[in-house]
Amino acid sequence: MDAEYRLPEEFFTDRFLVRRILPSDADAIFAGWATDQDVTKYLSWCPHTDLSQTREAAERSNREWDFGSTFPAVICRRDAPSDLVGRFDARLVGSRVSYGWLIRKDRWGQGVASEVVQWAVAHALSHPAIYRTEAACDVMNMASARVMEKAGMVQEAVLRRYLLLPNLSKEPRDAFLYSKVR
Repeated sequence: MDAEYRLPEEFFTDRFLVRRILPSDADAIFAGWATDQDVTKYLSWCPHTDLSQTREAAERSNREWDFGSTFPAVICRRDAPSDLVGRFDARLVGSRVSYGWLIRKDRWGQGVASEVVQWAVAHALSHPAIYRTEAACDVMNMASARVMEKAGMVQEAVLRRYLLLPNLSKEPRDAFLYSKVR
C-alpha cells in the first residue's frame, strides 16, 4: 500500500521557504495580515482584533498538522526565513487535495501564491494516491482565479451559494471551482 499523502513540513520553491505554522509565528502573522481587512476580504474568518486570537489560531494550525488531513503553512522569503509573507493550506480529502492561501498586502502582485501553488499541485499529483487538486474562490476574486490558472488548474464550475465569506456577506456567495487532475 502507498504511504498517505502529506505536505512536507518544509519545502522550497525558487524564491520561498514554505513551512509548517508554529505557535511562535503568531506575532508575525498578527502584524503581517491577520488584522488586515483587505487581505481577509475573501476569507472565511474575520480580521483579528487581538493578538490572543492569532495565538490561538497559530496553535490550532500547528496541532492540525499532526492529524494529517490539513497542512497549514507559512510562506517565507528564502533569503529571510523570519519574514512571513503569507499562508498556504493544503487539505487532504481522500484522493484529492484542496488548497487555500493568502498573501500579505505589500507582497501582492509579485507571484508569491502562483509559485507556491504551482509547486504544491505538482507535488500532490506526483503522489500515487492523489488524482485531483482543487481550489475555489469567490467569483469576484480574480487574483485567486489567476493563481489557479497559472498553476495549470482549469475552471470546472460556478458553485452557487458555496462560500460563506463573513467580510463580504452574511449569506453564502458564488464561487469558481478550479482543478487539475492526473
